[in-house]
Formats: sequence, structure tokens, C-alpha cells
Amino acid sequence: MTLFDHLTRARSELVAAGVHGSDAALDVEVYAREILGWDRATLLAEQRGAVPDRLEPRFSEWIARRRHSEPTAYIVGYREFWNLLFRVTSAVLIPRPETEFIVEEAIAVLRPMTAPRVADIGTGSGCLAVSLAHAIEHCTVVATDISESALVVARENAVANGVDSRIRFVCTSYLETIDESFDVIVANPPYVRQVDKDALGKDVRHEPEVALFGGNDGLRDIAGVLDTAIDSLSPGGWLVMEFGFGQEDDIRRLVAQRPPVYLSSIRYDLQGIPRTAVIRRL
Repeated sequence: MTLFDHLTRARSELVAAGVHGSDAALDVEVYAREILGWDRATLLAEQRGAVPDRLEPRFSEWIARRRHSEPTAYIVGYREFWNLLFRVTSAVLIPRPETEFIVEEAIAVLRPMTAPRVADIGTGSGCLAVSLAHAIEHCTVVATDISESALVVARENAVANGVDSRIRFVCTSYLETIDESFDVIVANPPYVRQVDKDALGKDVRHEPEVALFGGNDGLRDIAGVLDTAIDSLSPGGWLVMEFGFGQEDDIRRLVAQRPPVYLSSIRYDLQGIPRTAVIRRL
């Protein structure tokens, strides 16, 4: 059997398990390249040859995990975000491309500041805290999470990306134990409604529920972050926060109910969906 035949059979197994054809093809290629240490050109050049001994048994083990809908990011152990590599485990939410809008909007307000202080609420993998510390070398960051397991991953990512000296990780809810103020707060809070749990894709169900669900209406943690921003932002400070599909009116209402802050703008993602709120404290 050639390597091409081996990969083709694995792709067929994933498709039979319900993985979309194009996703299955990409997964198979990613697994093979990761295990063999090859780039795409090498894989294409060698696919008519014999199956390399070092491909197995890990390749088949990874295919079996993917057949059970485990996300590829958890299987290979990393995900790219803001052109940086982040280790991910089942203890953390997998970074999404749309969350990069938080980084982009935060950088825009951080760049003119002198020695800005940043807080990242619910840091998870640390993708926001690490990306901002990497992009804005004159900032310091406090990153919080209620999960010690998530903070272990976040610390590793800070070290791997060379910014651990400027990020302090704290296990707490929101910023409850942090007695200081910040120029910018970023957050990607849980915002999925609990009643929508069964409608989520099988892949998503592998991710930690504490990072996904924001109560019955999906707004519990969005409101919590807003209240924290009122207490913890310096005058003129900024909150940049992600929210879910169909929640734009809720965001506008919740902000309007809190006069110390106002909605500066809403950022739409590449599909035209309102996704990121940029909020300022008076």
C-alpha cells in the first residue's frame, strides 16, 4: 500500500463518520505532516511511495479520535492565532479566527498609550493576553480565569511566545481579587445560551462548557464583564468584548443600562455578523 492509498482510506473513514469531505482531506494531511515532520510539498512528492514506518500507530490513533468528533486542534495540540502558535488542550476553548478582531481593536487603542495596563478576563489558552503582549511591547497584562487547568496552558503559551515576564496570571472570577485599574480590558466571555446546547456541533461539545455557556439567555457573563469594566477601567479606558450571533440588540441594551460606559462601535466579522463590541468608560 502506498502512502496515498493509506491517506485516502483514512479520509474515507472520516467522511463515513460524518466529517465533511474537504475537512476530512485537510485533517488527514495535517496529521500526516505533523507526525512525519514534512511540509506540504514533501508530502505530495512522497505520497506514491511506501507508508513511512514512523507514521503509525499515531496516525491511526488520531484518525480514531477524529472519527469521534474530537477537534483537530486538540488532537495535534495546537492552534494558530494572530500568527502565533498556541498549545490547546481540552481545558481551554479553541481560539477562533473571529476572536482576532478583539486583538485588532485593542491594539488600535493601546498603541498611543504610554505603559498601558491590560486585563484579559477568562483568558483560557491565553490567546488574547499573549497576542496583545506580543504586539504591544510597552504593555503589561493581568490575565484571569476560574480554571487552574486553563491557566497552566496559558502560562505555557506565554513562555513559548516570550512574553511571560509581562503577563500575570490569576485564578479568579472576572477581576474579583485584582485591586487595580486598567486602561484596556479584553474578554471573550461565555455567551452560548444553555438551551442551545443540543444544537451545537459535535466538535464544539468537546470544548469546556464553562467557556461556552452564559446562562439561560447567554448574557450572564456579558453583563458580568460590563459590570467589572465599570469598576476596573480607568476613566477613558476601553473594553473590547466578543458576543454571539443575534446578541447585538442585547449588547446595546445592556450598555445603555450602565451610564458609566457607552458603546463606541461594533465590529462585524468577515461574514457580516456583528461580533465585537468596543466600549468606553466615561
